[in-house]
Amino acid sequence: METDTNTDTTTTTENVIFDRLLQEIHTSGIEISVTITADASVVRNWLTSALYNSRYFVHLNRLVVGLGVQWTLRGANIHSPGDILQLCIGRRCLIFQLARAQAVPQKLRTFLLNPSYTFVGLWNIWDRQRLSNSRHNLEMERDPLDMRLYMKTQVGDNISSLREILIERSLGFRIDPGHEATASDWRDEYLSDDQIDFATVRVLCAFLIGLKNRVWELQNGTVVSISTVATVMRLIFLVMSCDSEIACVFVTETDY
Repeated sequence: METDTNTDTTTTTENVIFDRLLQEIHTSGIEISVTITADASVVRNWLTSALYNSRYFVHLNRLVVGLGVQWTLRGANIHSPGDILQLCIGRRCLIFQLARAQAVPQKLRTFLLNPSYTFVGLWNIWDRQRLSNSRHNLEMERDPLDMRLYMKTQVGDNISSLREILIERSLGFRIDPGHEATASDWRDEYLSDDQIDFATVRVLCAFLIGLKNRVWELQNGTVVSISTVATVMRLIFLVMSCDSEIACVFVTETDY
């Protein structure tokens, strides 16, 4: 782990590769870079690098971006402001500590408003609103796609039970869904390993599902088969069960 401290903000970059999992998942492992920061300049540099490395897809209007927002529960307010913004593009994930950031780069505002980018997430019905309610009033061009709404399940249209279906039926074992991390204080200066695991895997999973299913081509009424989703989720939760500081893995795609 490398830590760079600038005045009152801290930037941490962690890189992990899971060699021992390669035989289990029968794929090539690629290192994932997770950047955790409250520094606007680090966010600007991260976006510049990520967009440059994905310039081919930007040019074709095929850029997929995993996006998530974490918040600290404040009473019964379902529109609590977002404290954390997670982004994932290819092998790079960003955890931006909105609640602790002194400023937000204009590049991020422009990025979120770009109509040619396809933002995807999971369980994200309020994410756009929470970004708008954050201390920096971030706006998006439109709501990010909730990938659950494009998944055909084996129990009809009961979207609320999709988590249980994917984990218990498709994966064949139970896994901690991370309720403790969800209910934790996301305003802390130093996030816990559980918080980092949860935030990273959530946004990485959304990116992988979107990429796997060419989400930029999705039209109203299109569904993603549960077998495809289960394949991606299996890889994600396999990694979640291993002992490591950051539980994440990238499934190699020739496009990224």
